[in-house]
This record gives sequence, structure tokens and C-alpha cells, in this order.
Amino acid sequence: MWIERWQHLLKRLEQQGARVYPLEIKPVATEHELLMVEERLGVRIPSEFRNLLLHFSQQVGMYWYLPDEALLPIELDDTPSGDFGWSLEGLDFPYFGGDDEGSDEQLYLQFHKAGNGDALLIRINDGSVWYWSHEEDEFDLLAGGFHDYVERVTALGCIGADCGQHRQFCSEDGLDLSLTSSQIWLNWLEQYLTLTLKQAMSNLELLFIYVSMHGVKDTNVQEVFSQFDSSEVYHVLRNKIEQTLPPADKKVWSEVLVNVCAVEARDWVRTLWSDQNDMPSSIRDYLTAYCLPAEEGLSLVLQNIGKQTVDAYTALHRLRHFHNPNIITWMKQYVAFPIDGWDTLLLESQPSAETLFEWLNGSEVERLTAIRAACQMMQQGMKPTTLVDKEKWLQLLAFWKENEILRKNKQLFSQVLEGLDSSW
Repeated sequence: MWIERWQHLLKRLEQQGARVYPLEIKPVATEHELLMVEERLGVRIPSEFRNLLLHFSQQVGMYWYLPDEALLPIELDDTPSGDFGWSLEGLDFPYFGGDDEGSDEQLYLQFHKAGNGDALLIRINDGSVWYWSHEEDEFDLLAGGFHDYVERVTALGCIGADCGQHRQFCSEDGLDLSLTSSQIWLNWLEQYLTLTLKQAMSNLELLFIYVSMHGVKDTNVQEVFSQFDSSEVYHVLRNKIEQTLPPADKKVWSEVLVNVCAVEARDWVRTLWSDQNDMPSSIRDYLTAYCLPAEEGLSLVLQNIGKQTVDAYTALHRLRHFHNPNIITWMKQYVAFPIDGWDTLLLESQPSAETLFEWLNGSEVERLTAIRAACQMMQQGMKPTTLVDKEKWLQLLAFWKENEILRKNKQLFSQVLEGLDSSW
């Protein structure tokens, strides 16, 4: 029964775009295998879990992840994902971090470890299932028995094992499907698993729900929006972005807006630059880059950046959406060591071959920024916007390969020399 439910869940998740790993179900354990583990541990495995290992499976593993575009209800503390299972081979006493072997550790058996280092445990004396947080050194009851634990987790979609997954669905008696948070999650999950783009095509409210789950990158989704009044779509999206939401949620709705009604949003985006506006700068910069004409948008951001201390991190994160060669001219007066970030901004600003050559032939910081940008471009399959004069480049690259002092810098010039024919 469980296996069919797990397989059905994974199939539906995969159909809806979630990242799904193959379900792992190993054969049942033999009595001899159980006795060997019990001899190693020096204790008998709690009977309910022992019977499961003997008659169902000695090892189960299930993993799934929602796509990055999925926007969960704000009432949930963390994004649920699938990380569920157990293993006879891995069954052992937990380690709670003390220097000496603690007596508390001998009271439990660890049957699964979360990716963040937290542990899922069975208490030996009564078979109850617990969660232990390694950072907080706290225990949470998940269920009174192992069968009950598996049933509750399965009903919740085989959610992950770390505290951000379990705790929001727990009451004093363990995992609790009657909690408001559990019901919100289950309703959302059911809608995620069943709502199709075809169903959402005729209803704008459903379309927004679909997009909140799947994003707007699919051109088919963008075409569906064109069937609705663009002014109405814009006002709904503007309202969502202006609401008091986490920045990540604002970013999701901003991405929808720039893909389906960027022109309608232009006048509003211009108002975001007033001193009284409290829109997060990262959202404002993003909307500016994709809604306003390129020169106007870039000018607004550059003027604003000029009012503060400019470093590579700030420049990269505020200008990376523009992909505009004019950024390179602006960079010249600010680029400095360390150059991490400046090199990425240079390559993302659509440099021409002539611009890169000029920087390679410039100051030390320009030269090293350009050579690192060139290496990254080759690695990513990117090319300058104009053709490379290979004769000039070969001569200059060979010179700096010979004359650079640091070995790591020599290697950068060697890499570009080697890739000049094959990549550019």
C-alpha cells in the first residue's frame, strides 16, 4: 500500500516539473541480518520497526524537490521537499556531539540522517520516533510508533527530515495532519499535483495560481496571459509586488510582470525611484532593467550607485540584469582589487573583442579583470560581440604569459591562448 502511494506521488510530482529521484526499495531483511545488526549494537531493535525490516523492506529512500519557481503559501515556515527513508545497514546509535559517549545516545537508534546533519531516531524502550536537531540539541516527538510515523509522513507527501520540514507540522503528539499548517500544505500540494495550464487558461485567478507554482519561463504560459486584458494583469501583479511579502516572493511576481506586461508597468517603475518609496533596491533594480528603456534604466541605477561606496559586490548585484556595454565604460573608474565580481560584471556587459583587448592592454587591474572574464566566457561558451583579431591577441597573450609574475596569472593567459582557436 505504501509503495503504491509513494510511486503515485513521485509520478505526479515529476509530471508537474519537480525534481524526482528513483524510489529505493530494497528487499526484506533476513532474521540473520537482523541478528547481526543487533549483535553489533548490543540491543534488540524495537519490535515494530524490526517487523517492518523483516516483512516490508530493509531500506527505503525517497527524495524529491520542488522547482525553484514554486512559491509556497506565506503561512509555511519553510519549503517542504522529500527526504524520507530508513536503512538497516546504517542503523546505529546517534552521536549528540559530546566528547564522551553519552548515556542518552544509548537510548535511541538513528535510522535516517537529514542533509543538514539532523537525525531521525527510534527510542529503544518504546519504539517512538523522534527528531533531533544538532544545532539546537532539542528533541521533537514525531510519532508514537514507527508504523504511525510512516503513515503520517506519507500523508504529508514524504516531507524532508530537517527541522524546517517537520516542525511546522508537529504538535505535542508529533506530526499532526489536523494542524492549520498541515492543511495549508496538503491543499497546496494537491493543487500543485493536479492543476494544469489547460485548466488555468480560462480563469485569470487560476492562471496566477499556476504561475506561482511553475513560474513564467514557459512561452506557452506567457501566451496564455496575452489572452487577458493586459491592464488588469498589470494591476494584479503590481498589487502582489507591493504587498508586504518576503523579497523572494516579490522577486517571483516581478519576474512574471517583466515577462507579460513590462510596458504597462513603465510609469509605475519610474515612481519607484522617489525618495519616499520603500521597495527593496534589488526588486527596483530588476524591474528597472526589464521595464524601462535600456539607457533610461541604466542611468537611474548608476546615478543611485554613485551616491554610495562602490564595490564589486554592489556593482555586480545591482547592474547584472542590464547586459549593457555602457557599464564597461562606467566600470573603468571603479574597478579595483580584489577583482572578484568585477570580472563577472565585465563578461555580463556584452564586451566586444576590441574592448577586451583594450582592457588586456591596460592597467594591471584591468588586465587581470579582462583575462579572468575571458576565461569565464570560454568556459561558458560565450563570445565577444565582435570578431577577435587573433594575430593581435596571440602576441599580447603570449607576452603576458611570459611576463606575469604569479603562476596563477600565467595559467589564465595560457588558458585563453589554448582556447583562442577552438572557442573564439
